[in-house]
Amino acid sequence: MSGGRRHAPFVRFQNLLKLDHITHAVTTRHGPAFGQVGTDQATVRAAAETAELLHMNGTAWAHQVHGNTILQAHQPGLVGQADGLVTDAGGLLIAGRSADCPIILLTGQRNDGTAAVGFAHASWRSTVEGITGILVDRLAGDMGCLPRTMTAAIAPSAGPCCYEVGEEVRDQAMLELGSKAVKYFLRRDDSWFFNLWSANLGQLLDGGVPQDQVENLGICTICAGDDFWSWRTQGPKAGRFAAIIGISQGLSCQIPPSN
Repeated sequence: MSGGRRHAPFVRFQNLLKLDHITHAVTTRHGPAFGQVGTDQATVRAAAETAELLHMNGTAWAHQVHGNTILQAHQPGLVGQADGLVTDAGGLLIAGRSADCPIILLTGQRNDGTAAVGFAHASWRSTVEGITGILVDRLAGDMGCLPRTMTAAIAPSAGPCCYEVGEEVRDQAMLELGSKAVKYFLRRDDSWFFNLWSANLGQLLDGGVPQDQVENLGICTICAGDDFWSWRTQGPKAGRFAAIIGISQGLSCQIPPSN
């Protein structure tokens, strides 16, 4: 993790930092303050602030609803109701907001060397509906990227150490994902704990993304409440951080120093 100093406004992934044409960041509680929903003015302001800080032309986002719809973004602003976006527009950031749910960032290359990027807001509902596998399919099918070229990152989110769920969540996962879902749940003290990191990693690998090109920061937002918003910890008062990615098109991208 880069930029992981206490009270830093952003953290970043080492595997994405190696890609000169990609700009990315994960905001913290000390960075731009995104709103709780995609339609509020806090998100509009934070999106503009983030684009300015990362030296990009603008930011696109979605009104997230815990489904598996992924839309294509062509310009800054609210794209629509969805839980993922893809784009091949240079200079445009796309941002997924979270307060415990994993945000999966993904980029890949086409045969001609051009790139596309995407994100998936992988809440438990979206995860069991296969949103990360759909994201891989969108980049591979609609955007023409080769899965073997894809680089993925799993942003801070509720970890298997803390993400306790009810029997109904496990039942739904078994229904939607089949028997392989068994390995994503741990029984502890008569409670089920859902490993969303492993479940989404599995979808990436099933789609053909090489495992050595996937990075998970391994930061649990429930444990790390000082730096990341957590619905489980802060309840309705929780704000939202964002995982952001875009094609820099040769633009300089320098993360500002923490205060």
